[in-house]
Amino acid sequence: MFEIYNRRYTGNKQKLMTWIGKQIKLYCKDSSSLFDVFAGTGSVTNYFINDYKRFVINDFLYSNNVIYNAFFLQEQHDNKKIKNICEEYNTKVCEESNYISDNFGDKYFSLSDAKKIGCIREDIESKYLANEINYKEYTILLSSLIYSLDRISNTVGHYEAYIKNTKIKDVFKYELIKPIKLSKEQEIEIYKEDSNELSKRIKADIAFIDPPYNSRQYSRFYHLLETVIKWEKEELFGTAMKPKEENMSEYCKSKAVKAFEELINNLNTKYIVVTYNNTYTSKSSSSQNKITLEQIKTILSKKGKTKIFEQSYKAFNAGKTELDGHKEYLFITKVVDSKEEIDIKPVRSPFFYVGDKYKLMPQLQKLFPKNINNYIEPFVGGGSSFLNTNANKYTLNDLNTYIVNLHEEFIKYRKKPNELFDKLFKLVEEYNLSCSYKGQQVPEELKKKYVKTYYAKFNKSSYEKLRKDFNSNKDNNMLLYLLLIYGFNHMVRFNGSGDFNLPVGNVDFNNNVYQALQNYLMLTRDKDIKFYNMDFVKFIKSIKFEKDDYVFLDPPYLISSCEYNKMWNEEREKELFNILDELNEKGVRFGITNLIYHKGNENHLFDAWSKKYFVYNIDSNYISFNDNTNKKITSKEVFVTNYETKNRK
Repeated sequence: MFEIYNRRYTGNKQKLMTWIGKQIKLYCKDSSSLFDVFAGTGSVTNYFINDYKRFVINDFLYSNNVIYNAFFLQEQHDNKKIKNICEEYNTKVCEESNYISDNFGDKYFSLSDAKKIGCIREDIESKYLANEINYKEYTILLSSLIYSLDRISNTVGHYEAYIKNTKIKDVFKYELIKPIKLSKEQEIEIYKEDSNELSKRIKADIAFIDPPYNSRQYSRFYHLLETVIKWEKEELFGTAMKPKEENMSEYCKSKAVKAFEELINNLNTKYIVVTYNNTYTSKSSSSQNKITLEQIKTILSKKGKTKIFEQSYKAFNAGKTELDGHKEYLFITKVVDSKEEIDIKPVRSPFFYVGDKYKLMPQLQKLFPKNINNYIEPFVGGGSSFLNTNANKYTLNDLNTYIVNLHEEFIKYRKKPNELFDKLFKLVEEYNLSCSYKGQQVPEELKKKYVKTYYAKFNKSSYEKLRKDFNSNKDNNMLLYLLLIYGFNHMVRFNGSGDFNLPVGNVDFNNNVYQALQNYLMLTRDKDIKFYNMDFVKFIKSIKFEKDDYVFLDPPYLISSCEYNKMWNEEREKELFNILDELNEKGVRFGITNLIYHKGNENHLFDAWSKKYFVYNIDSNYISFNDNTNKKITSKEVFVTNYETKNRK
């Protein structure tokens, strides 16, 4: 007998349910009801059937709705009668042509099997109209037909097309499904509605959301099943024999992001669980996602505290689309009543730049303007600030040629991340460097002998060869990035002769590095970004400012000790103040971070200049270049703007 998940169905979550279920049970503990918003095969509801008391299951396909009723609807039915009908169908001789054989014979099924499928479908309808079977029995027989024909169809798993130039055998056998019995305390509601409209009326503890993400419409993918279930015998068109379009989802169109945001805002649940896959890197345009990972993350973060999990997974595809490196992402959002409770976790740049502002971004974002047209950053550094800021476009600059080259190199791979990782991991293996992300660990005996420095001991000779090779070819950005990752304190530093001269660090290519690089590629994927390598004065003066532009500045700090601060002095500080005053006169908004005092030193210049603008205190543990202990240092860091915000501290 068929279980509910015994279907070939795009996006079927059955093989992932152990992993998904574990996270949901761990992080959504105080729950007794589940709203399966885009239920598809029904595998998710089926997996949790013994865990919750109330279920709401929905899908807009006719075939899926009938299947839900067949499996979950708790109405009386005569098992003996159904088994007798099953035996009748398997011995039934069907020689006359019918709607199914005329349209799908010698295409999706052999001509003989198509005649039998059509004959059985006609008989089920006749029995129901004659009241020989009730609605529950009707749905069981229909669903059994769907599962039986789906098993032997001449397709790759959906009905977008059939396999041509192949001999189709007579293999059809009618088999029954196995309905699911609920306890007396349990209840289930079954819907076939627009999810965005239904979500306005449903209250539940958990909303499970697995919507379509690309342009492939499910109503077209499974048109044959829809045709068999509806049984309106409508005219069919094209090689694939499809009916006229209906039930076309907004989630498969350019409006997908708006539809998703509307759905999330409509939900009345304690938890929101969203599954997502990274097929947007596919070479097939129809397989590319309409909603990006970052867009989902941003929308969910406005609703509550969100955790993100990921799992490697071999995805179902039609056999032509390349989905190497496919991953399934799981978002679990705990909905909060007050927006003040939402903890938005920033992402860090994969360059791990000293002085990076990623830890301060939650504070700074509250002080940024709400609407930004062009986000302009003259001292972009590692880029954590722009990665965590929403704008229409980004104009970014840094005097450090090497860091700009790294940004531009990685931007090339933002739509083909697997290619970048392949190149990096190939080099890691070639130089015999440790890579804890891939399980290439340092030997245990070395860990025991050098408890705090075993990475440095293991990678030292390999790192020195890597450094030597880069110094012979300074255009190789891949080698430079690995030097940054494996080098001391993740710095980019060159000696007077122009050679990279940092020693090996006690770090390696770990999960944090991988995740930071993955985030960078995802966050920049659809953004309009331009990088420049200029002096900050020349850069700012080259820009033609427009309405709602915003300049964020994180310059070298005059009174701190960092490698990139060595060329900064009071004269440069005054130049910066002058150009910011000019921006203010032009009505261009800006915000600048700096230290007022630090380790007994005070920046009198900045303190005096800042008094003409709005000053906001920033809570920070300032870390110097020579101090990587994360201990708190007595200092005062501020954020100065030429506009006022209600979030003033």
